[in-house]
Amino acid sequence: MKFYKITLTILTVTLIFFTACGNDKQKENSSTVESNNNEVIENIITVTAEQFSTSEMKLGKITNQSFSEKIQVSGMMDVPPEYKAAVSVYYGGTVKNIHLLVGQNVKKGETLFTLENPQYIEMQQNYLNAQANLKYLQSEYDRQKTLLKENIASKKKYLQAEADYLTVLSEVEALEKKLELINVSPSKLNVNLMTTEIAVRSPIAGNIAKVNITKGEYLDPNKIAVEIISTEHIHLELNVFEKDISKIKKGQTIKFSLPDSKTEVYEAEVFLVGKTVDPTDRTINIHGHLRNEKDKNNFIPGMYIQAEILVDEAAYPSISSDAIVNVDDEYFVLVKDSSNNDDYTFTKQLVKVGKTINGYTEIINIDEFKKDSEILIKGAFNLIH
Repeated sequence: MKFYKITLTILTVTLIFFTACGNDKQKENSSTVESNNNEVIENIITVTAEQFSTSEMKLGKITNQSFSEKIQVSGMMDVPPEYKAAVSVYYGGTVKNIHLLVGQNVKKGETLFTLENPQYIEMQQNYLNAQANLKYLQSEYDRQKTLLKENIASKKKYLQAEADYLTVLSEVEALEKKLELINVSPSKLNVNLMTTEIAVRSPIAGNIAKVNITKGEYLDPNKIAVEIISTEHIHLELNVFEKDISKIKKGQTIKFSLPDSKTEVYEAEVFLVGKTVDPTDRTINIHGHLRNEKDKNNFIPGMYIQAEILVDEAAYPSISSDAIVNVDDEYFVLVKDSSNNDDYTFTKQLVKVGKTINGYTEIINIDEFKKDSEILIKGAFNLIH
């Protein structure tokens, strides 16, 4: 009877031992299945290197990003008045030669077209005659001045000679100016070089915007023959509503795009703020300069643009918004603790968020993060949830 009790006790202890071992092993297996290759211990999450790669996870760091209020505006590309030219003539004539196409580039001083008119011959003839007469009158004037000094001639003859000389001198100078207006050089003009044809030259370098004449047409002085635009200094002309004008300051960033290419964003800056309000639409003009002058080749004056002016601009520590996960109105990120060839270990850390712009979110509690902390910016949502 005593032996039976001892045997029963041994069997009971053995049964309890194996039962305990079985439960522990079951718990271990359960934990392994539940982890699904991710080991979660409180706020620690471990991801295998294979899972990190196949899930295309990505790490990033906290950086300073620019945050600002955006004022939406519209406008157009333009050039200053001195970069536009409307070519006309002072003295009309028949268009003899013209070889211009819209968009063609021309240099300053290059011949645009030629005109023909017998009146041009008369102007040259009048100048040569006046110049010849001037030489005689100057000689007579100098002679009378000498005689007056020697008390040989009367003062009356001297004054008459002076008046005749000055009258023709002013006539010669006036005719010189007229010849210069038709691009005839008075200094090179002689009886053998008179012409009925004159060249009309470009006053600026640029591109032909409009051609309003044809060969054989009589060009009247009141008509604009050719229009030229230079894009050497193309700029933005924007319209801002008066309610927003107090926020606009010189030097602020302008980001803009063309309506048919919104993915291509260019940068400019506010250069001048208008001082008058358009009574029709209650807007004020803003003049902007391109930050990269090379961009000017992408634009043509008159192009419509859509823009935004960044006001109250400041930089704040931020992280990609995809790195931040909302759990019951609290926000978390995964900060990398360590990594090797087999796995990555992350700590789930509470983050206080601020403004969000352009895919970045401001981190307010930046002091709670290490300077070079690496944060999971892609794939954090699935791991935390």
